[in-house]
Amino acid sequence: MVADLKVRSSVVQKILQKPRHEPETEEARESLKEARPAIPTPMLDLAFRDGRIVSFSYTYLRQVDFAPGDTLVLKFADDTVVRIEGRNLTRHRSQIRLHRADEICEGTEAEGVAASEDEPHISRIEIIESGQEENHDFGKRKGLVR
Repeated sequence: MVADLKVRSSVVQKILQKPRHEPETEEARESLKEARPAIPTPMLDLAFRDGRIVSFSYTYLRQVDFAPGDTLVLKFADDTVVRIEGRNLTRHRSQIRLHRADEICEGTEAEGVAASEDEPHISRIEIIESGQEENHDFGKRKGLVR
C-alpha cells in the first residue's frame, strides 16, 4: 500500500507541475487574432497631399452639410469644422453620413484633370478649429461687405 501511495503521489506531482495550457506559438496567436472580429473604431481619416493624416472620431460628428456645388462641411462637437471641396462628392456624403467612410484623400490637380468627370475628386480639405470660423466665408454672404 505504501508503494501505491508513492506512485500515485508522483503522478499527482506530474499533473500539478504540468502547465495547464501549452505555450502558444506565434503562428497560433496570429491565427486567433485574425479569427476575432475587429473592434470597431469609427474614425474618419483626412489624408492631405503632403502626407499628413488627421483622424476624427465619428462619435463627435454633429452635422454633415452638402452644398450642390460639391462642398461638404462637417461640424464636430468641439466646434471644429472640416470643409471638403471637389466634384461628385455625393457618394462621400453618403458614406460619411452612415459612418462608413474610412479615409477621405485630398487629390492633386493632375489627378483631377486625369480623372473622368463622373469620378469623385477632392481638390481641397480644410480644417477650421473653433474660434477661427469668423475668418472663413462658407457661401452664406452674397457679394462684397463694406
